[in-house]
Amino acid sequence: MPINLRVLWLLLLTTSALAQTPLQLQLFASGLNRPVLAVSPPGDLHRVFIVEQPGRIRVVKNGVLLTTPFLDLTGTGTISFGGELGMLGLAFHPAYATNGQFYVLHNGFPWPRIFVKRFTVSATNPDVANPASATTLLETPMVYGNHNGGMIAFGPDGMLYIGIGDGGSTAPLWPSDPFNHAQRGDSWLGKMLRIDVNNAQPPLAYGIPPGNPFAGPGDPRDEIWSSGLRNPWRFSFDRLTGDLWIADVGGNREEIDFEPAGAPGGRNYGWSCMSGTFCTGNAVCACNGAGLTSPIHEYPVAPNGQAIIGGYVYRGVAIPDLRGAYFFADHIRVQIWSCRRAGSGVTQLIDRTTELTPPAPHFLVGPTGFGEDGYGELYLCDFTGKVYKIVPAVPVQTGVVPYGIGTPGCSGAHSLSAIGSPVVGNPAFQLRSTQAPPSFLGLLAFADVADVAGSDPLGLGVLLHFQLTSSLLLLETMFSDASGVGSFAFPIPPSSALAGVVLYTQTFWPWPAAVCTPTSSGWSSSPGLAITLQP
Repeated sequence: MPINLRVLWLLLLTTSALAQTPLQLQLFASGLNRPVLAVSPPGDLHRVFIVEQPGRIRVVKNGVLLTTPFLDLTGTGTISFGGELGMLGLAFHPAYATNGQFYVLHNGFPWPRIFVKRFTVSATNPDVANPASATTLLETPMVYGNHNGGMIAFGPDGMLYIGIGDGGSTAPLWPSDPFNHAQRGDSWLGKMLRIDVNNAQPPLAYGIPPGNPFAGPGDPRDEIWSSGLRNPWRFSFDRLTGDLWIADVGGNREEIDFEPAGAPGGRNYGWSCMSGTFCTGNAVCACNGAGLTSPIHEYPVAPNGQAIIGGYVYRGVAIPDLRGAYFFADHIRVQIWSCRRAGSGVTQLIDRTTELTPPAPHFLVGPTGFGEDGYGELYLCDFTGKVYKIVPAVPVQTGVVPYGIGTPGCSGAHSLSAIGSPVVGNPAFQLRSTQAPPSFLGLLAFADVADVAGSDPLGLGVLLHFQLTSSLLLLETMFSDASGVGSFAFPIPPSSALAGVVLYTQTFWPWPAAVCTPTSSGWSSSPGLAITLQP
């Protein structure tokens, strides 16, 4: 009897969302020198680029760390390295696949100074950059050698965001932002900047985007997007929603700040009159003033010092129940957490440190940064020179349920399965069919109404496990390899509106008469597969 399995699949979807998949760290790359960030160009599913603080960018391609760096500035005399100084940020242009442009933030000379530069990839080797292509977009003097910030990233609006710290201070008193940079409109320090790299406005090497809150004559400076930051060492955009998460290394509090996608700029996070919600006593702004934005999460600084390391909202495909969870760490305490936003705070704050212990003989010394690859899977960089991938302790798959029996072919009964989970935003969801004619062409059908028992409305002797009267009915081709395994990969668009959509799919294979004729029509079919798109 034809039935719609939507209610059952949505029930399974809800149940899986309540699960907590056990995690583990898997060694991804070693032999590095102070890795601080790992990112992939947009749409690149095969490479991860790792920033080394002394001034190199390394490439892991198909799981192998390449010997030749993508970019090496260590011997050029342009990198000021040591302590918190060095190469700190890397961002690939949204159109990197066509224009080859990427951006680097580093400390340099005359010291102390921060530079944001544009480079292009080599015209002959996609795994090597052209160091001679360097163009300085902006630079600013710092004060001391710490609190550089250093993260750069493109937002969903295509603009480049730049996090810069307040310039630091010095021992033995370590005063809080002694020159009040974070609250001054004439300084980029202690700010989040937002620039347009595609439309320069000479004499600037970039443009001031429409919507920048302080654009216009006089101070605050046109590039400023938000202020009141101490040391935004790492921030990130949720690749699905576009929300901005900022982890600000604190004075009295370590804090996580949050800006929803589409919100106007101009937020003031309160430093240095406030550290999180703690009043420092500095009169540079009014503590708990109406114009200040409080963090969504904070924790106190212990006597031995702490340093929050911001990560990413997980949007990967390997751990569906963790999608939407934000991962962060602490460099000094060597702890790792995940949480979810709930209004003006967080929920499901989970200490992941124990389960994210590296496999022996490896161990964490101090997390320095996170990473995100083309699939949305997350990585953790450690001071020891290693990068780890966050993976499920046991492989997990949700949203895929087989049904029906199909019609066997000449090599036996077919199977139809999926690699990974059908999560929204999965760039390469893949289906596989077995026992197909070797090196042959078959059909893959998608519909929105199932036929669990199966029927033969075409009189071909082949059981169909979907309704031909479905409002959605698509046919695609599937090719099999020499061993009779067919595969078909397709991206699932990154739209939250697709979550909960159910598709029913089945494969069909024609058999050459020289091989055999499994049915009167020469066709065979796989069982059906119900696919529920995961949020």
